[in-house]
Amino acid sequence: MDSSINKPRDLNDALTIHKLPIELLLFIFECVLRKEDTAPMYYRQICTLSGVCARWLFVIHRSPQLWTTVAGIIKQQGFRKILERSSGKLIDVEYEPQLGFGWRYGEPHFVDFLGSVSSATGRWRSLVLGTSYYPGDRPNDFLQFTAPNLERLVFKNDQAWDMEDVELFGGHCPNLKHIHLERADCKWSQAAFKGLESLKLFQVSFDSVGTILDITRDSPQLQTLEIRNCDVSERVPENTQQVSLPNLKFLRAEFDSDDGLTWATQQFLDHISASSQCSLYISLADTDDESDDEEGSSEDPLPATFCEWLFGKQTKEVHEGMESFELGFDVDKDDSNVLVTFELSSGPASIKGGIRGFRLEDLHYVLKYIQNLFQRSRALKTFTTLKLSGQGAEVLNNTQFTDPLKEIPPITHLELVDPVWPLRNPSPNAIPESVAVGTTSAFRMLKTFILRDVAPEDILDMVLRIFWDSQAHTPSMSQCRVDHLDHIELHVAQQEFDEVETVVDVLRNDSRIGKVDLYIAL
Repeated sequence: MDSSINKPRDLNDALTIHKLPIELLLFIFECVLRKEDTAPMYYRQICTLSGVCARWLFVIHRSPQLWTTVAGIIKQQGFRKILERSSGKLIDVEYEPQLGFGWRYGEPHFVDFLGSVSSATGRWRSLVLGTSYYPGDRPNDFLQFTAPNLERLVFKNDQAWDMEDVELFGGHCPNLKHIHLERADCKWSQAAFKGLESLKLFQVSFDSVGTILDITRDSPQLQTLEIRNCDVSERVPENTQQVSLPNLKFLRAEFDSDDGLTWATQQFLDHISASSQCSLYISLADTDDESDDEEGSSEDPLPATFCEWLFGKQTKEVHEGMESFELGFDVDKDDSNVLVTFELSSGPASIKGGIRGFRLEDLHYVLKYIQNLFQRSRALKTFTTLKLSGQGAEVLNNTQFTDPLKEIPPITHLELVDPVWPLRNPSPNAIPESVAVGTTSAFRMLKTFILRDVAPEDILDMVLRIFWDSQAHTPSMSQCRVDHLDHIELHVAQQEFDEVETVVDVLRNDSRIGKVDLYIAL
């Protein structure tokens, strides 16, 4: 009987993975768990790993670094186990109920949750807090406990409470370096907003752009600054000094475009100085026809400011070394605004930026500016990579977007990611001649074509739409203008693999296409 029990155990112990040192096994666990974005999924994965075998259970339960996340979905007894197993290490506290999740599992309100873990506030390393579903008013002592080791705060003020009278953490949070606030109008002069390395503000109201500048002035070591959908009512005073942020690597300035606040972004950029390595993303207000008729309102100076801020301050060596350009189109599912992203490469230097909610003339201006940069380049061969995501793929059917692409370095790489493709199985009359002419000329030098998460029935249609000869009577592979396409790469769902193989055979039988690879999307 003993031998029958020990034999499976011996076989289990003989597996290669059980011969790994504990340190390496623990490293693998950490890599797997690090991929989980939420605490509930994190602990679900821990339970899965713990159930594999007794050795894994032993290693996991005795590794404090795996027990440093405390979530509101965990029961009271779970809090005690986590605090015990974390063995004095700093912990990450997370309360962000998902729609319907808390009601189903009896998740406590955040006041009860914070009370349950308040005994360990000295060990808090990060706090992610959302106040949705809370039925009462803001507690009197809300977020006023001391947090000497807190490094990161994410606060989503779902109840839109007035926070201007709250001194966060009683002014005692010396290690706080990262703040993300949503709908939380705070007292900005307090200690919590000094010496930050990253600051993200979403749907926050300010009296003046100058207030935001004052916040950044108190944190000269900022590396990340994001301002999205924020309201301002007053312009910068004339005597406002410029703010220098030499360590800034990422800047997003998207003021509330529904109110036409491009002037706020303009003034903000005029008063912010950053290194040439800093990326920049902005939002432009849509301009209606009536405002275009007004004197001086037809041209928005912000696109010019964007180009000068992002590209104009680069060194002569960077300009002369320009060799590649990556252009991306995506469409925000929430507001249908097109997001255009830019990345220029010059040796080891990379210049990144993006514009959301632009007019066509704004896009034309930026692309023309970039083309002028490439005219200074001494690189032997320059090229463009075009990446279209979601509804961004629809630009292939619009000559207003594709025609400006002729002005930039030739497109040699095209990538479509989860494309929304409304025109399937086109008839000759379904493809206007102007579209075919525009797409053919824009992609005449294409060498690599990558499709990710694409519907099998759309693949040939996309190839035809890009390469179809406008003079042909019927859209077919034989009528495509393809000199030589080096590589087509397809990434599809596993259940669609067999169906796509038929399409792959058609492509592989075309002598003008060099290599066709088919992968299962992970």
